[in-house]
Amino acid sequence: MTLSGTTTFGTGTNQQSVIDEAYERVGRQASELSANDVESATRSLSYLFSEWANRGVNLWKVELQSQALTVGLQSFVMGSDVVDILQAYRRQTNGGVTTDITMSEISRADYSSIPNKQQQGVGPSQFYFERTITPTTFIWQTPQDTTWTMWMYVMLMQDDPGSMISTLDAPQRWFDAMASGLAVRLAGKWAPERKADLMMDYERAYTFAAAEDTEKVPMRIIPDVLGRRN
Repeated sequence: MTLSGTTTFGTGTNQQSVIDEAYERVGRQASELSANDVESATRSLSYLFSEWANRGVNLWKVELQSQALTVGLQSFVMGSDVVDILQAYRRQTNGGVTTDITMSEISRADYSSIPNKQQQGVGPSQFYFERTITPTTFIWQTPQDTTWTMWMYVMLMQDDPGSMISTLDAPQRWFDAMASGLAVRLAGKWAPERKADLMMDYERAYTFAAAEDTEKVPMRIIPDVLGRRN
């Protein structure tokens, strides 16, 4: 016996394959599906991706972004696809030497309690991420020169499902959870008697995928002296 020699599942798997798999778990065959059935499943996929953004950090959607800091800059608008800022630091290059200094995240209450939000300093040490539809990042202290850049690890939204031939925005290890989660949503529409069992399958698949979607490094526990309040 010989191996296939390919590893395209999950990287070359299109939306149609996941929809067919989910419907089969509900008890419907792909040959029975109408255009409205497919449209309904695509819509449910979008809602499933929205759920995943709320359930935890999706490592494949973490991206390093930068923002040049100008003198007196208090805030800047982020992309509407930014879900959260996970870590941030400020960077200065002086005399050919680059220095990175960690910035601490503070809450809305902490930021609002700062008496002078325009106060300038050597470089910003704190930031508040305002999670509105179009998010804004506020920094303090404001820069007194233009030698600083803020670097941020941000979590982004997943790409929309797109067309039937589009590759879905998730790594191979998440495809079972994707098909399982979609099956649960389709069961709510077409086979409610199967929903409870399918939900158990989904939670199992999601738990396995989420447990694997972690950074495999030794755990360090560092007290958050600032705290984080919403």
